Amino acid sequence: MRQLYLPFYLTFQYLRRGRKWTLLLTLFLMTVAFINLIFIPSLFSGIIDGANNQIIDTMTGNVYIMPQDGNDYINNKDKVIDELRTVDGIDAISARTLVPARLKYKNITGNWQILAVNPNDEKNVSNISSKMISGSYLAEGDVNQIIIGTQIAGGKDIEENALSFMGAKVGDKVSLIFDGKPKEFTIKGIFDSNFVESDKRAFISENALSEIMPIAVEKATTINLRINKNANEKDVIKDIESKDINGKVYSWEEATGLMKSVSNSFLTINVLLSFTSVMIAAVTIVIIIYVTIINKRKEIGILRAIGIKPYIIVASYVLLSAVYAFSGIIIGTLVFTTILMPYFQLHPFVLPICNAVLVLNWPEFIVRADIIMIVSVIAGYIPAVIITRVKILDAIFK
Repeated sequence: MRQLYLPFYLTFQYLRRGRKWTLLLTLFLMTVAFINLIFIPSLFSGIIDGANNQIIDTMTGNVYIMPQDGNDYINNKDKVIDELRTVDGIDAISARTLVPARLKYKNITGNWQILAVNPNDEKNVSNISSKMISGSYLAEGDVNQIIIGTQIAGGKDIEENALSFMGAKVGDKVSLIFDGKPKEFTIKGIFDSNFVESDKRAFISENALSEIMPIAVEKATTINLRINKNANEKDVIKDIESKDINGKVYSWEEATGLMKSVSNSFLTINVLLSFTSVMIAAVTIVIIIYVTIINKRKEIGILRAIGIKPYIIVASYVLLSAVYAFSGIIIGTLVFTTILMPYFQLHPFVLPICNAVLVLNWPEFIVRADIIMIVSVIAGYIPAVIITRVKILDAIFK
């Protein structure tokens, strides 16, 4: 029975009597290996989550309604909105009407998406009102004002500056050309949502639309919904579809064609980099454990000479490897969650699709922790078995 405790005792003695700087260096390397293994997947998760939130917050809402096939508009939008207000789980509703017009600034003309909205309703569905970097957001009574995204305004460091107004500012005049007739608008504000597709849009009020297209006042191109955080999206969609609404209902996920491709690319890259990280971690751990055991070759020979069974010695080094791995995982997790994640929360990676932070996917985290433990145990087992098969005298004197 005492033999069962010997591996634990030997492991404790290795740790207690070993050089402290060697132990600290080993734990440092194990910690770095583990952080390296979880950093890139967490970054990719942050990019994907950030991009998805951008689509919801700036483009579609949680759920959106489109016209039936063959129709350009949802008719009687006020009636539809009243019907939607009876659906549980919906927090806010905004009707958007696409204005078939072009924008002209000085000698530059572009076909950007121009949307007519009720500013107050839109404020509750999208976050555009909080993304104004110059000027101010629309008001319901604005009939000669327009807000535009940074990709339309243009300027230094703008991704699509060559296709923009190349530096339009708040207070400048732009012409909205509808049916060949220009109507002058003043740029009231410029917004930057840090999402290129969203920033290639302009907004006017429904009151402004009524002067340009009186026939479109009771029509909408899309109706966008923000649902309660506690509501089930699929249940809300089913409830909407059960209503007498002349439109097709979609989840925000169905508007993510481009981002699905990006996400799939990230997943592929993630797999490749994860494999590389595992290999690096494995090699690091094997080297650490192998060097540790080689340096204790003489000690292992002495233990065998006094009658300690080889399997006990092997078990003790397997336990030592597991202790190193487990300690690296614990320290790495603490460093990652208390230092790296908060730091990048305050200083995110600024990308054209979102401000990316580190998002720890716990199921993936557990898999990677298991990988480190398994690799460490193998790394401890193989060298220990090799050393214990060396002749006792050779282990002691060579």
